[in-house]
Amino acid sequence: MKRIYNKLVRDYIPEIIEKDSKVFKTRILTNDEYIIELKKKLIEEAYEVNVALTKQNIIEELVDVIEVVEAIKDIYNINDTEIQNVKDKKSKSNGKFEQKIFLEYVIEDEI
Repeated sequence: MKRIYNKLVRDYIPEIIEKDSKVFKTRILTNDEYIIELKKKLIEEAYEVNVALTKQNIIEELVDVIEVVEAIKDIYNINDTEIQNVKDKKSKSNGKFEQKIFLEYVIEDEI
């Protein structure tokens, strides 16, 4: 049975599949394709954090999110200082998520 994945995978996945004596096909993405697939992967991994039930599963899924974020930082040449500066600025202007505030609604003036 052929199972279609059509997704970005970690670098050693082909070797792992090969060790299982399975037939598979991969290709190397262009930079433009890679950026698109990294963004899709980030959504996939964030979803997996959302459905994780145990602390260990959440840790494992967060590691995957971090790995994807690191790859996105690399492709865009973003360093940790740039990230930290924007993080600090947003924390100062909008706050963090420490108070567990859940916004239910805002009534907008109708024009």
